[in-house]
Amino acid sequence: MVAVTMCYPTAGQPQRGLFVRRRMCGIARLTEVRVLRVRPWFPILRPYGEDRGADDGVAVSDARMFYLPGVAKSLDARWFARAADRGLRGMFADGPIDLVDAQFEWPDGVGAWMAARSLGLRVNVTLRGKLVSQSNYGSRRRELARMLRDADGLIAVGAPLARLAEEIAGRRLDIAIIPNGVDADAFQPGDRLVSRARLGWSPGSRWIVSVGHLQKLKGFDLLVAALPGVRRALGDVRLALVGGGAGEPGFERSLRRQARRLGVAEWVELLGRVEPRTVNDALNAADLFALASRSEGCCNALIESLAVGTPAVVTDVGANRETVRSPDLGFVCVPHDIGSLADAIIQGLSRTWDRAAIRACGAGRSWDDVARETLAAYRAVVAR
Repeated sequence: MVAVTMCYPTAGQPQRGLFVRRRMCGIARLTEVRVLRVRPWFPILRPYGEDRGADDGVAVSDARMFYLPGVAKSLDARWFARAADRGLRGMFADGPIDLVDAQFEWPDGVGAWMAARSLGLRVNVTLRGKLVSQSNYGSRRRELARMLRDADGLIAVGAPLARLAEEIAGRRLDIAIIPNGVDADAFQPGDRLVSRARLGWSPGSRWIVSVGHLQKLKGFDLLVAALPGVRRALGDVRLALVGGGAGEPGFERSLRRQARRLGVAEWVELLGRVEPRTVNDALNAADLFALASRSEGCCNALIESLAVGTPAVVTDVGANRETVRSPDLGFVCVPHDIGSLADAIIQGLSRTWDRAAIRACGAGRSWDDVARETLAAYRAVVAR
């Protein structure tokens, strides 16, 4: 089996697509798997250097994808298909390919589906959340519909994504629901004050933590907007935002301006992109994890928060409600609604939580579990 994706770690971006890597490494412990890492390239603006090698038992090959930065995005799937076609042809020399699995829907899913069909290969597409935003564009929605109806297999990381896929395809689809797992070795409970000391955080404050890319989709601006009301109700509450940029270079500046305008800049900390051990410290140091996403697939940071025992406040998008499936784990609030978000955060910070019980529930699903379920789905596709 060959997984085809743009979202996979490189030497320059070791944290990129860790959840894809963890699933692939789990499968590699059960059977042979290879990864074709498609890397966007444009002369001067997006240089391309060699970054080949093996990763935890998974052989990784690279394919260079020409694309036009910021324009003609409806062509990206076709650029992806050309790169994937070349890459897959090159991989035939190392052995037959019984299945291509594309990670994400656009351009990866549509492009890999096009390439697989041109080579006569079976194709599975894993739906991870881009379906929500990309289906708003007419031409991309039509391409997505064709792919969804024709793919040999489909996996969704949450039931809402599966329902949206059927709506786009205009018919019932055979979709395996396989949520993400958690690396319970990397995300473990720890002493809150020790974690705060390592981060240099005020030990007596209440801390809200959110983790994700610095982009509007993740709703960091909604959390900043909610903070003044939360502080008026509860006093010394602070907000830590963990994550690096992802194609929206002006978003961080916008967040800082917003915090200054609202008078909360002193109590908003942006940690940037950090190592998993620092994320683990931030989650343990937090009184509450908050996810104000406007759209979501299956949020890894949310699962990791529960795995260390930190309660969560989340918006009702993607698989968030499925993950925070009990009021003993946290609260689900209305998307895009600052008042609803602030109220839920105030409730979350005012309650005494059983963090051991949250940990027991949140750490119950490993990446090895995900790997076994995914491999079963792959084998069903190949058998058909």
